[in-house]
Amino acid sequence: MQEPLVEWSQADIAFMSRALELARSGLGETQPNPSVGCVLVRDDLIIGEGRTQRGGRPHGEAMALAMAGPNAVGCHAYVTLEPCAHESVRGPACSASLIDAAVATVTISVLDPDPRTRGIGVARLQAAGVDVRLGLLEAEGRVQIAGFDKRLRTGLPWVHVGIDDGAFDAVLSTVPSGGLVLYFTEAGQQGVMRLCLPTGSPAALQATALNLVDSFDRT
Repeated sequence: MQEPLVEWSQADIAFMSRALELARSGLGETQPNPSVGCVLVRDDLIIGEGRTQRGGRPHGEAMALAMAGPNAVGCHAYVTLEPCAHESVRGPACSASLIDAAVATVTISVLDPDPRTRGIGVARLQAAGVDVRLGLLEAEGRVQIAGFDKRLRTGLPWVHVGIDDGAFDAVLSTVPSGGLVLYFTEAGQQGVMRLCLPTGSPAALQATALNLVDSFDRT
């Protein structure tokens, strides 16, 4: 993503930080979808906020719009991930919902790595006259979607060795009879994005030896 051409205000940073906090609270609950936070602001006041719900729907934008109601007209939306551009039987595209609600500005932390949305959500918003700004707290946003991104690219979940803090889609301690690679592959197919292997467990030791670990708890 190119460097933004805007200077982020302290208010911008505060509102996106809140959106990231909301998204963080949903980690481990939203598979197969990423946890996305959304904050709607008018006159420097939050009028709606939400994050992706258990099982992946409704999305964070839908929750925030439902809270704001008609007050969403002309507001500023801060979203941790590019609003989706594809509809499903479980709900409408969030980019379309923001347009329908007449949101004036959308600030996005990270573009969606999903090819069904990447760049398309932004283009749809811009075509409707919405002011779109990209890259606010991008590093933090990328950390939050690391598991989603890896599963899209490789079919495998992000594998972490450490303490289970409840923010993982699955936890594995023992080595399955079919081996770790097969387990990771099947987990990814089932929508698992973030997998925890407890420190010192047989699964953690073998995954580390096989160079299958993406991150470790900081010591």
